[in-house]
Amino acid sequence: MKREALTALAALLMATPALGAQDTTSAQRRQPATDSTRKVTATAPAGTPLEQLVMEEAQRRANIARVLLLTNPQVANLQEALKQQSDQLFVDEQLVGATRDQLTLAADALHKQPNTTLVVLFASDSATAPRVASVALSIDGASTATMAYSDTAKTALRIGAADEVFRGAVLPTPHSIVLTAVVNGQPQQLLTRVKAIGDAVTYVQFAVQDGKLVQTSWASRATTPF
Repeated sequence: MKREALTALAALLMATPALGAQDTTSAQRRQPATDSTRKVTATAPAGTPLEQLVMEEAQRRANIARVLLLTNPQVANLQEALKQQSDQLFVDEQLVGATRDQLTLAADALHKQPNTTLVVLFASDSATAPRVASVALSIDGASTATMAYSDTAKTALRIGAADEVFRGAVLPTPHSIVLTAVVNGQPQQLLTRVKAIGDAVTYVQFAVQDGKLVQTSWASRATTPF
């Protein structure tokens, strides 16, 4: 009986250290887990992901507002400059259109204007022709032509030729024509006023007859005077 009691006591003593060792191991295993959790909690970044997203969006909007504040004055200046250019282009377009219309009207008037021609002739009878030295012509107060006659020209006048002193386009209105002829060393002048006929050739002929300067005129729609 005693032997059995001693055996049970020995077994109990052997089991007690093992249970103590098991409790110590469990405590040690639980302790590192608690320390690790504390470290993770201490080193976690401040703020939640949602708060960080809100901060980033606010910063982005602030940057956009800053850019708009810098560019708005420049955009306004560019818009004003473009408006001024547009106004100037509109004015230039109106001027070009008005000029084009004026040129069109002038071209139409030129095409519709009658083809009016004035021809001034000089002739002399056979007795006076050798003594004609020169003639000078003015139309509407402007000196138009001066002719000096050689012996050959005087011979042509003597046999009945007429010298064409002037030919040109004029307006279909009255014109003042003055011819001065030097005959026998003495100037003779004759003034006449002739209306040029539209779409025709108006001829004015000055001639020396019996030593005197005379004038005749006529109109023709042909290209020759007679």
